[in-house]
Amino acid sequence: MQDTTQGTPSQQEALTYEIKGRTISLEEWDLHVQTERPVDFTSLALNGCNIEEYYESQDFIHYFNMLNGPTYENLIINFWVRASVYDKHTAQQEMDEKILIDPSLAGKSR
Repeated sequence: MQDTTQGTPSQQEALTYEIKGRTISLEEWDLHVQTERPVDFTSLALNGCNIEEYYESQDFIHYFNMLNGPTYENLIINFWVRASVYDKHTAQQEMDEKILIDPSLAGKSR
């Protein structure tokens, strides 16, 4: 006989995955994402520190191109309007309530 209490992986994911509603009153078009380049070789060269050639000779320039690559602004905006922040005290209270309801959760991580 097969144990069906665990469910298939897709059923387990369906139980734990939750699409949150908006948590802030700002509209998406009110948010402006400011992107920057984590490593800007041009600025460094203008300030007398030309190190780009060292990374080019070691074939690391592709890595820095990836770091400075595209920023998905829509994804960032959608994340921020649905993000929520909890302090440690509130999270501990919620965890204690869940343990009171189901004692088998004691000692497990969130």
